[in-house]
Amino acid sequence: MVNEIIGGYCFMHEHRYKYGKQKDIMSVAEFKEKLEGSNLDLEQKAFIVLLWHTGVRKSEAYERVKKDVQITETHVIVDFHKRKKGGEEVPPLKIPRTFYGVEEYLKPYLTKPKRLKVKTIFTYETVLGKLIIHSRQVKDRWLFPHISSTTAWRVVKKVFGERYYPHYLRLRKLSKIGKDRQRGTIIHLKSVSGIKSLRALEEYMGIDEEAQDEAMEISE
Repeated sequence: MVNEIIGGYCFMHEHRYKYGKQKDIMSVAEFKEKLEGSNLDLEQKAFIVLLWHTGVRKSEAYERVKKDVQITETHVIVDFHKRKKGGEEVPPLKIPRTFYGVEEYLKPYLTKPKRLKVKTIFTYETVLGKLIIHSRQVKDRWLFPHISSTTAWRVVKKVFGERYYPHYLRLRKLSKIGKDRQRGTIIHLKSVSGIKSLRALEEYMGIDEEAQDEAMEISE
């Protein structure tokens, strides 16, 4: 159970990771099958595609506004600014337009006109072991005006199933980078995620039995 204090009142809710962490690296083919078999609208599909290809936190995605996006002939470029939870500010991420779902859902949605709307933005802090939530109203041209934290959970589960959650898409993306034995360096992980902690980054590198065998062979 998790404690939340909103407006001075304490709420309890069931832990959302009740099925445990999902550590498999889902393939693009499986993702495509699941997404195309869902009944999500275009905004929701574009949001899921953005999470899948960038590995950002759900709030880092749904708090983006129109000026954060640039579309070129080859890429959809999104500036996520300074990352949450003490992360660094890294350059905008360039998503190749050849990646699955970009031409089908992400680009068509992002190029639609975005109207000025008010959206509630939440910030969090922990005081004496309790999660304190602060909110403020912000008017802007939001990329995903109808998606919030709760909506993000709901649409991820609609696509992937009850065992999955928004942070799984972050874990999948960073694990895919970290387990690439030719190119998956700490620098690659940090450049995409903005994570400062070396220990946190190393968690995505994993243990590779083939690499272990090679290490044994060269270390007599």
